[in-house]
Amino acid sequence: MANPSTQPPSNATTTNIIFSRDFTQSTYTLLEIPKTLEKYINAQDDNATLSFQVRGLEKDTAVLCTPTQTFSLQRAHTSNMLIPVAPLIESRRSDNDTGMDVDMDMDTEIGGSLHADPYYIDDPVLEDSPFGRQAVLDILDSVLDLIPISPRLERLGEILAKSQFEGWAQESDSKNNLYTWEHLQSVIQASDKEIMDWLKEHHACLIDGHWRLFKRRFMFDILREILSIMNALGMEATSVDSESVCAEIENDTPESESGIASWMVKHCIVSFSEDAVPSTVGNPDHYCLSAKKVSAFMGIHLLSSTERGHRWRLQDFLLKWNELLQEHFKADLKYLAGEYILENDRGMDKNPQQYIRYFSKSQLPLDAAARFTALFEVKPKWDGPEIRPFLRDLVLDEKKLDILLLKHARSVKQPGGGVVYSSRVIK
Repeated sequence: MANPSTQPPSNATTTNIIFSRDFTQSTYTLLEIPKTLEKYINAQDDNATLSFQVRGLEKDTAVLCTPTQTFSLQRAHTSNMLIPVAPLIESRRSDNDTGMDVDMDMDTEIGGSLHADPYYIDDPVLEDSPFGRQAVLDILDSVLDLIPISPRLERLGEILAKSQFEGWAQESDSKNNLYTWEHLQSVIQASDKEIMDWLKEHHACLIDGHWRLFKRRFMFDILREILSIMNALGMEATSVDSESVCAEIENDTPESESGIASWMVKHCIVSFSEDAVPSTVGNPDHYCLSAKKVSAFMGIHLLSSTERGHRWRLQDFLLKWNELLQEHFKADLKYLAGEYILENDRGMDKNPQQYIRYFSKSQLPLDAAARFTALFEVKPKWDGPEIRPFLRDLVLDEKKLDILLLKHARSVKQPGGGVVYSSRVIK
C-alpha cells in the first residue's frame, strides 16, 4: 500500500504539516481586514511602509489606527479551529558542512545545525517527500474584527485646555502641561490625519515644539484687530495681505504693550483662511479668509459669553454678530450648527419672541444613549435638521446617523413634510 505522505490525491494539493519542537499555542492573533482597509493596503506601492498602530492608555479599550482612520478591536470567536501555517524553504549547505538552514518565508531565520533545527524530522520518507512543508504557527479559536469608528478626540481637547496660550506674559502656569506631536500620538485614540484635522479646526499652533490652543478671548482680540486693519487698509476678505496686516498691527500697538506678536497674527490669518492656502499663486502672502471659520468663531464667542447668560433675543444676537464681522461676512445661523438651540418665549412687552441659547455638542456625552437623553431633556421634540448636527460626531456618515436616530428616537412624519423626533422613553 502506498504511503499517503508520498501519494497526492487526484483532486487535491498535498503538503506536509509540521509542528516545531518548541511549538507554543496562542502566540499569534489574526486580524480580519475590512474592505476599506484592504483597499488602502492594495493601493500602496510595493516599496511603501505600511503603518498600523494600536493606541491608547492602559485604561483605554485599544483601537488600531492607520494614518487616516481609526478602528475598534473586537474579538470574535469561531466555531472551527484556525491553523495558520507558513511554508518552509530548505537550502542544504556544502558537502563540508553537515548542517542545514531552514527559513520560513516570513523573514525569520532559524539557522543552526541539523539537530538544532526545530523543524527537523527524523523520517527519511517525509524528508524526501516531493511535496512542500508547512510549519504550523498557531492554533486559534478567534479573530480580531476591525470595525471603523469615529476618532476618540475628547481627550485632545481636555489636555490642550490645560496649556492654552494667551501671550508670553502668562506662560509660567503652562510649562508643566505641554505636549509634542509624538506625545499626542501616544495618548490620543485617533489616526494622525484625524488628530491633525482636529488641531486645524480648533486653530491650534505649534509653539516651541509643543501643540497649543490659543485662549478664546486672546484669539478673539487678534481676529477682531485683523478685521479692523483690513477695513482701514481697504482689503477684501478674499485677498488678505498678511505681511501688511502684521506690520500695521505692530505699528499701531507694539508687542510690548499688546502682547500680540506678528507670528501670532500670521497664524490667525492662515488658520482662518480657506484650507490655509494663499488666495493666488502669484501672491504667496495673500490669503482668502473663510466665511465659515471666521463667522463661526465670532458667533460662538459671542453666544458663549456670560454677558447675557448664554441667551439672546435672536434679533439682537444677529445684529451684534454682524457688528463683530465688520461687514466682511454676513451672519448666518448655518455656521453655528450644533452650537445653539432656538426657544420661543414672550419678551418684556409680552409679545412672542424667538431666543437663541448657547448649547454645544462638545459638552454632551459621547455615549449615544446618554447623548439622546441629554437632548430630550432640553427639548422634548426636535426637527430633523435641528437634531442632526448634535449627533454627527458620533458616527462616520449620514447613513449611520439615520440608523442611530431610528434606534434611539421616535420619529413622526409631519403633514407638511419633514420629521419630528422625540424620546422613546415614556415618562
